[in-house]
Formats: sequence, structure tokens, C-alpha cells
Amino acid sequence: MILPGTIGKYTVTKQLGQGATSTVYLGYDSFAKREVAVKVLKQEILNDPKMGKIYQRQLNNEASLAGKLSHPHIVSIYDAQIGSDSSYIVMEYVNGGTLEKYAEPDHLLPIDVVVEYMFKCCRALNYAQFNGVIHRDIKPANMLLTADGDIKISDMGAALLVNLEQTQVANLGSPSYMSPEQIRGEQLTHQTDIYSLGVVMYRFLTGHAPFPAQSLAGLCHQILNTAPLPLRAHRNTIPAELERVVMRAMHKDKKERYQDWKDFGSDLSALGRFDQADIETNQTEKFTTLREMKLFKDFSDIELWEILRVGEWQKQPPQTILMREDEMGDDFYIMLEGSVSVTKKGRLINIIGRDDCFGEMAYISGKVVPRSASVSASTEVTVLKIAPQRLAQLSDHCQLHFNQAFLRVMADRLRMADDRFAKLAN
Repeated sequence: MILPGTIGKYTVTKQLGQGATSTVYLGYDSFAKREVAVKVLKQEILNDPKMGKIYQRQLNNEASLAGKLSHPHIVSIYDAQIGSDSSYIVMEYVNGGTLEKYAEPDHLLPIDVVVEYMFKCCRALNYAQFNGVIHRDIKPANMLLTADGDIKISDMGAALLVNLEQTQVANLGSPSYMSPEQIRGEQLTHQTDIYSLGVVMYRFLTGHAPFPAQSLAGLCHQILNTAPLPLRAHRNTIPAELERVVMRAMHKDKKERYQDWKDFGSDLSALGRFDQADIETNQTEKFTTLREMKLFKDFSDIELWEILRVGEWQKQPPQTILMREDEMGDDFYIMLEGSVSVTKKGRLINIIGRDDCFGEMAYISGKVVPRSASVSASTEVTVLKIAPQRLAQLSDHCQLHFNQAFLRVMADRLRMADDRFAKLAN
């Protein structure tokens, strides 16, 4: 096997795998100084007269997600190149392999680990849905383990971008994990991913397929018409409540299935070893708070999710000192709820409330500087604390919007100062 020396700007070090439509290589990005996975599409597949358009649509979908989905449990897509001679996708390299082996009876994971992994998948898929993406091919082969044992969902190429004006060309999915509505060729919603994740849970908890058919026609018939064997018939140590959760996720009737990731994730969190407050729905509520603020009026939904990823959400009681005069620092704060008092040498100089910020001058100056004033909570406050070094992780466009927002804040403050001065002069 002869390896290509480079693919685009990426140095190829070894082949990771090969499939019917693509070959995946381990590459190195010398600019970002990180290992990456480079998936090279077989050009003859894209040119195939029968299936070429479907694979081309998949490729375009995946390429369009580059830099758009940033979540700890979704494999990041960094770059894409689509051409007549060469087409490839550059992704985050996750080196722990897939979870496929844990869907077999002899390699089952502990029940609490399965619950934790599935809870994290709920978070990731809720985030994807909120950004207009339905995966459509949830299965163990598309779940990867990191070196430290965490989980990430991969292969967004099958994803349906529901916020784009495009025609769905195929109800993509692996037959064993397809929902009834996929088989019927109906319009898909996030509930198809909920169903597929339920099937994945069934496999991880029992080691058996819920519909052990001998043919594709028989499998489709069972998915549409047959109730699966209860999980506890395969493994009697499975808690009855967990069995209920899985069976609800796999319900053939969408009205009886979980309606959203919030309810699915909440039921899993109640069974798991993690805090309910960690559920992604909480992140969705935070997103809604940011979206309602004038400060972020020009930010896209993707950019707001970026901000939530790098910011630290804090609630502080009254009298909490958030910033001290003359102390060195470069963090800045976005006011979400409540108000703070700004004092200099003990003298009140300003009151800052919701939809405003403070501490941004250090960020604008580009260096750690002594604070020019003290800031303390006048009421109970909710703030978003952001370290400037973390802003470097944001997209260029998002950083530009931050700069523009801060300029508007500074202009408003100058205008208010002028008004006060004019009133004093009169």
C-alpha cells in the first residue's frame, strides 16, 4: 500500500481505514499543530450515474458543517475540499475506536456507563437539532471513544440539514437502526434520531438486535409491525425503569415516543450518576437568554453556541465583588440578570444592568491591565464570564461581532456621558 505524502496541506502518516466509498487517513496539520482524520472520497463513487448524486449530497452536507457544530460529544469537522479530481473532509481525530464491539453479548458495558454515554448523546443530538441538523444514521459504528473514555458522535455526512432549502434525496440510515418513518419514506424530524438512539441502547444493554430478521424485507416488516422482546428477557439485571425509557424511545408511534431530547435526557439523568443540571436543555435555556439580548442581535445561532462553549455562566449573590480596582486581570463579563455597581476610590460612578458588559477594556487593549474600578453585585446577578484567551477559539466572524458589540457599548457610554455633562453645564 502506497500512502499519499500529502492531501492538501495535511501530511499523511498512515491509513486508518477503508470502505466502499472512502479511505480515511491519519494526517497532521502543521499550522494548527494537531493530528486529524482525512476522509478521501472515491471519485468514481461521486461520478456513479445511479448513486453519485446521493453521495454528492452527503459530501456537500458534511462539508457545509465544517466549523459549524462545536460540541464536546460531536466529532468536529475542520475543513473540506470538493473538486473534480479530489474530494476530502478533514475531521477531529478520535483514537479510541468505535463502540461496535460493545453491542455484542460478550462485551457489554456496565449499565451505568451505557446510561451515561446515551445521556451525552442526547445532549449532542439536541445541540445538533437546535442548529438545524438531524443525523439520520445513529448507530454504534458512528460513536467513537476518546483516549480518556468519553464518547463522540461522528459521520454527519448522512445528516439532513433541516434549515436549508433543499430536497431530501434519500432516507439514509443503517437498516437495523432505521425508524418506521424512515422505512415509510416520510418526512423526518429529530424523532427519527430518538428512535435510532433507543435501538442503540437496546443493543448496548442486551447485546441483541431488537428485530433479529433474516432478510431486509423481514427486518422492515418487524420494525413497522412487531414489538421487540423486552430487554429484561435478555438481561434481567436491567432496571425496569431503564427498560421503560428504551421502549418509549423505540415506540413505533411518534406521538408515544419521546417528543424531544429534553424529556429523553431527563429520564436518563434520573437513572445515571450525573447531575440533572448538566442536561443540554439547560444549555438551550442559556442560548435563549443570549438570543433575547440586544448585545447579541447580530450574532448567528452558531456563534451564540460558540460563546456558550467558551464562557463561564455564573450566579452571584448581592455584595459579591466581581472586580477589584487596581487588580490585574483581563476577563470580561456580560450582564444577563440583575445589576452591578461600579465604584472608583469608593465613589459610585455607574450602575450596569442587563444587556451590558464590563471589563471589556482589557480585552480591547489586548493585554492584562490593572482594573480602573471595582464592580460589585447590587442584586443577585447572573453573568457570563469570558477569558480573552478563550476567545481565540471562536470563529473569526464571531470575534468580529464581539468587537462590533463592544464598540456599540462604548459609543452608548460616551453618548450618556455627553448627556450628563451637557446637563451639568446647563
